[in-house]
Amino acid sequence: MRSAITSLQGLRALAALLVLAGHTAQLEGRFLPDPILGDAWLLGFGGVDLFFVISGFVMVYITWGAPRGQGSIIGRFVYARATRVYPAYWLYTVLALAAYMIIPGSLNRDLADLELWRSFTLWPIAGDLPVLHVGWTLSHEMYFYLVFAALLALPARFLPWLLAMWGALAALAGSLIPELPAIGALITHPLTLEFILGAFAGLLVCSGRRKFAYPVLAAAAIWLTVAAVVLWPQSEADFPGGWARVAAFGIPSALIVYAIVSLEADGQFTAPQWLIDLGDWSYALYLSHLLVLSAAVRVWASAVPNIGVAGNLAFITLATATCIAAAWASYRFFEIPVLNATRAIGDRLFTVPPRTGSPGMASRIW
Repeated sequence: MRSAITSLQGLRALAALLVLAGHTAQLEGRFLPDPILGDAWLLGFGGVDLFFVISGFVMVYITWGAPRGQGSIIGRFVYARATRVYPAYWLYTVLALAAYMIIPGSLNRDLADLELWRSFTLWPIAGDLPVLHVGWTLSHEMYFYLVFAALLALPARFLPWLLAMWGALAALAGSLIPELPAIGALITHPLTLEFILGAFAGLLVCSGRRKFAYPVLAAAAIWLTVAAVVLWPQSEADFPGGWARVAAFGIPSALIVYAIVSLEADGQFTAPQWLIDLGDWSYALYLSHLLVLSAAVRVWASAVPNIGVAGNLAFITLATATCIAAAWASYRFFEIPVLNATRAIGDRLFTVPPRTGSPGMASRIW
């Protein structure tokens, strides 16, 4: 059976492009006259929900069949997640700090008010964003990874029940305790359910329960269409949050991941190579795009005369191409060398025993 990694990379690319579209619409409307994208493009922020679902799926996928309850397995898992997330995130956090110092008015609060240790560690900040604004999602990701690492200490047969208990406890605590500190709000946040939904999709696919992929994909398309019509945002403030966001984007994202990966696993779908490549660059694109867009729109607004729709279309095209090119360069010249180095260190630090089972598809992640 073929690897499902290519379809996951394609979905990562889609998620990153959706978020890019949302922020492009946001900045075009803020800085350029006669915007052509409109606030409806803010629905692209639903790409974040797709990312969360993919993360849950991948955590099940890469640990399927691996021995449980062993310190080396858990240690390598945490090490691999941390070394994948933090280096590139730190790079762009430093670049964001530099941009705030260079560009007056680019930061919506005083530099002295920045809680840098929270930003660099991804510790949640009450009522505010980290220095690199998209980092708020990575705080959720690291929380997901740490809880999942703890679940690896227990036998795999308990995983579905443990995931269900985790979701139920988070939902119950979030509804019963109205005022929580930042870390408590993170732990009980509804977005946790999106990671868990992705994990359940992973359990179904890896255990061979890959049925009704086309009807599931059709249901997801209908669900998203209805959600878009109902939620059609008039401004950024209209984008749904909490449980409404999970219902609108998390559930159909889980259906899409399940269906697409099932189709590829059964040989009925192959992601195009350009989308797979873009999926490889998706983390760099996600981290860097807002910095690139912010610089590009300021330069364009100050240097290019207003020529109406044609000018805005040219900006959108050039800015998108620049974001993708920057992501490729970041992946090629920073992420790959860092990943190779950290993996080599990890191989020396952790002795990972062979798997005792097979997910029915070859994993290329470990």
